[in-house]
Amino acid sequence: MQIPTFLLRKLYIKGSLKNDGDGFTFKLKNTISSGTAIHIEPIKVNGTEYPLDATIISSSDGKVTGSEISEKKSFPIKVGLDISIHVKGATLPAGDHKIDISLTTKEVGKLAFDVTDSI
Repeated sequence: MQIPTFLLRKLYIKGSLKNDGDGFTFKLKNTISSGTAIHIEPIKVNGTEYPLDATIISSSDGKVTGSEISEKKSFPIKVGLDISIHVKGATLPAGDHKIDISLTTKEVGKLAFDVTDSI
């Protein structure tokens, strides 16, 4: 089952992109259906790819680095739950930023979408 991109973009919490001490953070909120992440691609911002081991995904269910997510160590994506994605490294300059997000779920397969937000 393919989920339309316009629906996937609604997962992103607009205005959540923020710089913090050692990188930047943004949030997603699952409003579609519960799922299980079994793979995540590196986050890209304005075409720059950030390493999975510098990407921390957290929710009330736990915290993992992007490189840890696999079929053996999946990450639950429950409906209604906020998911915070923190990328360690450089902070982002003020202005608009295009964020590319791609992950694979056990239930639906690959989900890929982009959003634009500003700092």
